[in-house]
Order: sequence, then C-alpha cells, then structure tokens
Amino acid sequence: MKLPSILPRLAFIAALFVFISSCSENLDSSGVCDVLCPEIGGDVKTDIIDAVTLDTTVQSVSGLGTEPALLLANRGDTLDTRVVIRFDSLPKKFIPQGDTSQDIKSVDSAYILMRLDTLSIKGSDAVTIEAYDVDTTANDTSTADVLALFRPDRFISSQTYARSELTDSLKYFISNDTVLAKIQNGERLRIGLRATGVSSSQLTLASTEGGIPPILFFRATPDTATKPLTVTPFSATPANESLVAQHLTDYTIIAKAPPNAPPNVLAVGGMPPRRVYAKFDIPSKYIDSSTVVRATLLLNQISNLSLDPGDTIRVVPQVVLAGKVVTDPSKAAQIIANISADTLRITAGHGGSVDVELAAAFALWRTQQPDTLPRAIVLKSAFEGVSPIELRFSSSEDIAALRPRLRISYTTRVPLGLP
Repeated sequence: MKLPSILPRLAFIAALFVFISSCSENLDSSGVCDVLCPEIGGDVKTDIIDAVTLDTTVQSVSGLGTEPALLLANRGDTLDTRVVIRFDSLPKKFIPQGDTSQDIKSVDSAYILMRLDTLSIKGSDAVTIEAYDVDTTANDTSTADVLALFRPDRFISSQTYARSELTDSLKYFISNDTVLAKIQNGERLRIGLRATGVSSSQLTLASTEGGIPPILFFRATPDTATKPLTVTPFSATPANESLVAQHLTDYTIIAKAPPNAPPNVLAVGGMPPRRVYAKFDIPSKYIDSSTVVRATLLLNQISNLSLDPGDTIRVVPQVVLAGKVVTDPSKAAQIIANISADTLRITAGHGGSVDVELAAAFALWRTQQPDTLPRAIVLKSAFEGVSPIELRFSSSEDIAALRPRLRISYTTRVPLGLP
C-alpha cells in the first residue's frame, strides 16, 4: 500500500478515536456530550459469536535494528543474544588543550557508555561482557555471517561486572590499540558484544531507536585537561538504503532462542518476534444498525513455561489498515494502527481466559465497508524484539470451547454518531 493512501486514513482514525474517547469519558449525556453522545437508552443485549474466519501467527518484519532497546542475554541453552554497535565514522583529528588541530596519534581511556535498564536485569552473579571486531565485507545484514565473527581471532577485550556494578550508566572499556588502529587505517569500528559467565544473565540496553544510543568516548592524548572525543553510532551500509543503514547503527542478533509455539497455536512476542493476525466475519446488524457498547475478543491462554513464566508482557491490540488487496496476512499484519491507549498485561505462565477489548475497532469499521477495510486486528507485544517472552493462545483449530470468539454488547435504540 502506498504511503499517500495510508496517511489520510490514519488522520481520520486519530480524529475518530478522539471523538470516541470524548464520549467514553462521560456517558451521562451531560454538557458537550448532549450533542456528541445522545443517551443510548433501550435494552443492552449481549451475544457471543464465532466470527473468526482466519487466525494465524505471523512474523514481525520490521527488520534488524528497529527494536526500541538492545537485548544482551546469556541464558544457557535457552537464549543467547548478542549486540552489534557500528561506529563507521571515526574522527581523524583533535584539538589539544590550548593548541591547534592535530592528527590523532594515540588513544587513551576508550570506553562505550551504555544506558542499562536496571529493573529488567536477570541473574544475580557477575557478568562478563566480551567485545569482538565484527566488521566484514560479507553480507552485513546476515545474522549468520555476523555471528561467525564472534571468534578468538576477532576478540578485542572483556570486562567483568559484579552485580552491584550494573548501574543505569554502564561504562564498557575497550582496547585503545584497536580504536587507534581503526582510526589510522581509515577502517570502520564495529563492535559485537557477547555476555558470558558462570551463570545466566540478561541485560536490556538503550538503543538509537529508543532515543539513547551507546556513545564511544576516548581521549587522543593522556593529558586529562584535553576534552574527550565522543562518537555516536553510524552505519555507512547498505550504501543505497539510508533507512536500513540508520536502523543498523545498533541492533540485536539472535544466536539461540526458545522454541516457537506449535503451528496450530497463536503466539505473541518471542524471538524473533511474532504477532497474531485475526480476521472476522461480523454480521452487519452489529455494525450498521446497532450501537456497540462493548466488544471483546475472548481468548484462551495456553501456559508457556519455557522462559520466565512469571514475567508479564504488555500486549497491544491494533486494527489492520491494509485493504482487501493485501491478501497475505503476514503483510497485512504490518499495516496497523493503535485502537487503544491501554495495554493488556498478561503473565506468560498463566492459562485460562483472556479478554481483549475491541470496541474502538468496531467504531472504525462502522465508517468503512468490509470490502474496503476488512474486519481484522493484530495482537503484538509492546516490547517487540526486546522481550524474549512468548504468549500463547488457542486458535480456531482447537476444540470449540477454546476457540477465539467475540462477545458483543449492543443496543439497537440509538446509532452512534451525530443526530
């Protein structure tokens, strides 16, 4: 779908949601809502229907480096993720204290400053972080090619942190000689980080996409009176794809991840991240001639004990904006918009019923014919690509009692809209 055709629809959705919110704030029909939200009246009926015509799990295809944070994990045979930071543009000159510009001939006290989410740390023991030179002329968007560079002849340095040293500002010191050699040879400095240690560990680091990039600091002289130089991440490749290159300034690569859910199970999150796509066939009486007071997608959660079952994941329901010409669910699931400011908090290890509110989606569908905008939604993790936790739900292939269904509360007395 072309961008110009999406923008007007997004603007319309935003205006519509503001209108809906103004009504939901005060349903007593007082003040301004006397005009915008006429009193509903009449009996509210509730139906539970089997309206799902297609439900499936699809991959998030946003690409490397689009995640809002970086995950550095060493969870044994369960999870192993690495972090890559690219400094493709290094300074060649500096200005000493009270002097003029000079070539950089030495490097002192080089370190990368990273912001650490201390609330999400996993593990109570010391963590060792190893650094590797992952610059390559091979396909630099290939996970396999980059992972192959985490080997002894590419080793740069390592640093061990006691648990008490894992603070929100993490200084990782790297080899001065490596930085100097890259500068003098006109080469790129691409650092691959790997967590090791006697026990499991997991660190979440701020990223360029999240607004707080890792920063390289070093002095070009041992003179502490000279201000340190700072270098922000930058990727020069792919040369003709500036947006992709921007994403690749820093990113997470997956060396090992927990097994995915079975094919007949719906899954949200995990690594690589996945989403649930669900399409409905909703009788016209609920949309065209009724006021929907509440609409809920009823799901059956399947307990997932494979990794951190006590952790809670925030799930964001989204409405699909892709028109009927987009028939591939994996593609349609990428063209989406928020339908609620709230998120659903779900614990991975729990099982049983889960309710997803969809009333705002019904309000949008009321304005569009189904042959223009299919009745479809997507469920995705709010920390997609960062949290390795996967939520699982029964699909329409399960037994009847566990399949996804819609519960719709409605009245036929007054339609929603201006009188």
